[in-house]
Amino acid sequence: MIKQIRVMTAVYKNIRLSPSEAKNIRGFFADLDYTDSCLHNHKESGEQIYRYPLVQYKVAGGHPTIVAVEEGIRSIHPHLMGQTRMTLGEKTYTDMALDIRLAQRPVGDSRGLRQYRFLTPWLALNQNNYERYKGGSQEEQAALLSKILAGNILSMCKGFGVTIENRLTVTHELSPVSVWYKGKKMEGFRGSFQVNCCIPDLCGIGKGTARGFGTVKVRQEMRREE
Repeated sequence: MIKQIRVMTAVYKNIRLSPSEAKNIRGFFADLDYTDSCLHNHKESGEQIYRYPLVQYKVAGGHPTIVAVEEGIRSIHPHLMGQTRMTLGEKTYTDMALDIRLAQRPVGDSRGLRQYRFLTPWLALNQNNYERYKGGSQEEQAALLSKILAGNILSMCKGFGVTIENRLTVTHELSPVSVWYKGKKMEGFRGSFQVNCCIPDLCGIGKGTARGFGTVKVRQEMRREE
């Protein structure tokens, strides 16, 4: 099935940050209202809520960027409009020029392949599959990443209430890159992939999406082979 979802993108046009500072954006907005789990995916007790993040904090094009989906829009929008200053790490910013855009985006089954690229590193590996990946041949590594990528896409669609009816076909051109996540050095991946599924622009897949990892940008829709 395919579904149209509401996606809001908010960009602070006059603030420049490094990609590693995305966690500071999340920390700032999460602290504004800890009773709203959409802002941080945690219960008031601090226990994590395992669901697809409906508010995601990123650094895209060097600028603080917030992507909110469906009910996440209602949670974050008042906080975006009400701020006259923002403290990120050790620096406070007062030029709050904000570009907000709201769009309807398709998510779900695509009749043809669509090509995407990762704007930020994709965190594919966990403790369970890291050793399997490192111990595999080049072909086995590529196949494992395709399988994980398909699983991440299915999880994202499930978070949007979308059931994928077609069998996902995934190919990729990915290269490993070292990243830091929650104070630990991890292996991420950059590059592009193709899949017969619609993924909303600037939404993330995989681990750490709320902190800006795995941000996807559509490159082109590829013609279906008859």
